[in-house]
Amino acid sequence: MRIVDLLTRGRPTVSFEFMAPRDETEVEVLEKTVATLAGHAPDWVSVTYRLRTGEKTLELVTRIKRHYHIEAMAHLTCANSRDETRRILNWMEREGVANVLALRGDPPGPGEPFQPADPELKHGSDLVAFVRGNGYRLGIGAACSAEKHPESPDLEHEFRYLRLKVEAGADFLITQMFFDNRFYFDLVARARAAGITVPIVPGLMPVPSRRSLAFVTQMSGATVPDALQAEIDAAADDDAIRRLGVDHCIKQCVQLLEAGVPGLHFYTFNRARAPIEILGTLRGQQLLAS
Repeated sequence: MRIVDLLTRGRPTVSFEFMAPRDETEVEVLEKTVATLAGHAPDWVSVTYRLRTGEKTLELVTRIKRHYHIEAMAHLTCANSRDETRRILNWMEREGVANVLALRGDPPGPGEPFQPADPELKHGSDLVAFVRGNGYRLGIGAACSAEKHPESPDLEHEFRYLRLKVEAGADFLITQMFFDNRFYFDLVARARAAGITVPIVPGLMPVPSRRSLAFVTQMSGATVPDALQAEIDAAADDDAIRRLGVDHCIKQCVQLLEAGVPGLHFYTFNRARAPIEILGTLRGQQLLAS
């Protein structure tokens, strides 16, 4: 099933992002997280792509679909040549994968430039156009930022690429994580005013620790509200910070659901505890179907 059909059915979806394992030492943790969260009735999930372990991404996507009967979407980046990209897309269709998240991909490290594998696949919009233009029947998702990405000179530059992805054929968008809902609402308002009608799914991450927060804000450009940052600074330890992160994310979700968002997409970092607590509260308040 195409994910866009789930997003337009009239009730909000719940989805999780899983990170493809970097090596064998991470496989067991990931497998436990997938099994645990599968029991909490997600509508769909996505699996990130790593060039070095790309086959594991594809294997995990098909395993989730077949074993747990959950719609699973593979991330795909501009880290491959056009021929290799075709090979991967052909494999997806052959194995029954119905959706792909077309991304440019991350640079090697903070401050380093991204190096595309093919001069004609430099941006996420190029990959969207490649998938759509080559006749693949896949549903296509793309990423966007609610705030200015560290690599973008300004929000207008960011919004221009959002439009290009939609014009190239993206069925829906998922935002980078944000901690202040005003950025999401502003993005949606701008998109609708520009005639962009595809679903825009908010991407959410409950703060797990000071170290993790510093890393993700540096990579994504997300800002932390002053009140939340003050509470984090005053927290005694990471367990207290984790509790603050869960509580703040619940408040975000409540406001987003009351505003009628098409779904909630949680960046799990392959940990199940926080998403389970958040969903338990939202379902207890009857804001989400059980």
